[in-house]
Amino acid sequence: MSKYNFAKLYQGSELVIKPKFIVFHKTESLSEVHFQVLSNGLLYNKPENLEDYSAKLKFMYLLYESFTSTTIIDSSSFVISDINNQKATKSITGMFEIKAQYPKRYILRIIVKDLNRNIEEEQLIQIDKTSRQNRQNYFMQNVKTNQPIASYQTNSNTAIKITHNDKMIKRLVVKYYDREFPLSPPPFISHNAKRFDFEPDSFFYVTLDQNSSFETNFTREGLYHIQSDSSATEGLTIMRVDKYFPAIKKHEDMLPSLRFISTNKEYKSISEAEDPQDAVDEFWLDRTSSPDKSRELIRNYYSRIENSNEFFTSHVPGWKSDRGLVYVVFGPPDNIYRSVSGESWIYGNSKSQPNLTFNFTKTFNPFSDNDFRLKRSPEYKSFWYNAVDTWRQGRVYSY
Repeated sequence: MSKYNFAKLYQGSELVIKPKFIVFHKTESLSEVHFQVLSNGLLYNKPENLEDYSAKLKFMYLLYESFTSTTIIDSSSFVISDINNQKATKSITGMFEIKAQYPKRYILRIIVKDLNRNIEEEQLIQIDKTSRQNRQNYFMQNVKTNQPIASYQTNSNTAIKITHNDKMIKRLVVKYYDREFPLSPPPFISHNAKRFDFEPDSFFYVTLDQNSSFETNFTREGLYHIQSDSSATEGLTIMRVDKYFPAIKKHEDMLPSLRFISTNKEYKSISEAEDPQDAVDEFWLDRTSSPDKSRELIRNYYSRIENSNEFFTSHVPGWKSDRGLVYVVFGPPDNIYRSVSGESWIYGNSKSQPNLTFNFTKTFNPFSDNDFRLKRSPEYKSFWYNAVDTWRQGRVYSY
């Protein structure tokens, strides 16, 4: 898989199925993969001689030892169908098991195909059974619906049931962090991220029931880090976000990401304006002098922000990450190559311009397995300013 182009993973506008997955290590040799798909991303049709509108999804998975391995440890495929005559938006969930042993790591490749529409999407998931402390030793469910929660971000006050796989553990600690993380600087600026302060703002203990579970809800925005061993760093981290996340619906949420393409003076002026909402609108109108063109520019820019939140969120919202920074300004890359140590993004397929490559290194993060840091270089300076100038001239930039 290290030689395979995974660019489709981040082609936000082309993704419609958008399956979500979460892993739970059930036993020493088996792990559960729970999935969630929203019905509004599927095509429902009514075949001849049938009364019901139904959608059909085919799942195929392959479990590898690593990105460079050709050995398949486990694989299978199955088809599920859903009837939805009212065409109401609902969550479709399910689970399959894979053969994964402690204490090993694996790469799980999952391909999901909408059989009615004849399109497919895929995802890569790291199966980490090297630790009994990490997030994959926990399972989350919606208390009201009993459905699995296939995301480490929540934007509602709905009660969550959390289960640990070790029946011997009777108590967990929940640490709360209220942190404001800075934006990533442009890719040509050398940058060392500030060391995270692991001292929590508050914490509390929970006692597990006979099923090694407890119920809770998260009312304040921030990070909730749940651990069976408070002296360790790993655990289950849930990010409580606002009700619209990953979408950008409020003007106050539109302002921060303007920092990528605005001058210091412009950003300060917008931030201090009596009506920041009007100031944000004025910024975009100044780019094009046409309301219709401004709306198109806004739609493209903030769809990249939302896609970044979908793809790259870790302990910070995705648009604030290094990959989010590059994705928003330059757009989806033409080629993506993955390895155990990181990702390489390559822009450019034509002979008329040189390829532009960004290399991201995967870092250990006790809060997330989705944290990648850019290898910065002064060589990016001219490319960066060219992209920013294009946005400022009222055109959507794509390399």
